[in-house]
Amino acid sequence: MPKGPLIYRIVMKTLEKLYLFAEARVKYPNDHTILGVEIDEELQNMSRRELCAYIETNTPGEGSFWKLDSTTKIRFGCQMMRDPDDTC
Repeated sequence: MPKGPLIYRIVMKTLEKLYLFAEARVKYPNDHTILGVEIDEELQNMSRRELCAYIETNTPGEGSFWKLDSTTKIRFGCQMMRDPDDTC
């Protein structure tokens, strides 16, 4: 969790919960291709929760993908792209 005044962390967690509540009710288009990359049909059919669980299962190292903050997850993904030979 980010460091800083407690009120900021509380606001961020509250907004995170609100976002997840709203996001679960939005229907997204089937993304057959994203930025020129073809997406496997299996991944297209997964919900956000299922996608995160898939990443959690296949994440190298110790710790939990679920417990990472959003920016930390993005940073992790960027690092995995830089080191494709290190992916699981």
